[in-house]
Amino acid sequence: MAEPTLISPNTGNYLVGKGQLYFKREGAPDFVHMGNATAMEFTPSLDKLDHFSSMEGIKTKDASIVLTRSGEVKLTLDEWTPSNLSLAVLGSVDELAVGGPTVEIFDQDAVTGELKFIASNDVGPRWDYHYFNVSFIPSETLNPISDEWGQIVVSGEVLVSQTAPNVGRVGFAQMSNLGTAS
Repeated sequence: MAEPTLISPNTGNYLVGKGQLYFKREGAPDFVHMGNATAMEFTPSLDKLDHFSSMEGIKTKDASIVLTRSGEVKLTLDEWTPSNLSLAVLGSVDELAVGGPTVEIFDQDAVTGELKFIASNDVGPRWDYHYFNVSFIPSETLNPISDEWGQIVVSGEVLVSQTAPNVGRVGFAQMSNLGTAS
């Protein structure tokens, strides 16, 4: 059982994040390890509709409702595997191609599936993330020629999932605290 969450203020809540990323394409049987990832960012977004009362000299906000909820996940990957490359170019992978795996560029409108981050940090609380429905779309330049370590940067929309394990409702993602690193 996970340790209880630490109460603030407590330096044990500080985090130096490390972990492993896994992706399971829609229709695939298993998750695939994405290799060394140097960054993972999640950016939530809300669109709101504000209402203002005009009954006095200065309009005042008297109501605000959320119209849309969305999010984006951005990954920086070091390993140039066929699976990782396919996310950057909307491709499908043919593992059985003569001469080795090939990636068919622009073979799909989006590469969709589940994304998991499993925390393995040595400092701070360990939070795992499970995004049930991510749609990866090209977002960055793919640079195969460089004097630096090559990286694949991909972004994906975090979409709602009808099959998320939240009983009785749809879900975007879950964050699970596995306790604090020792």
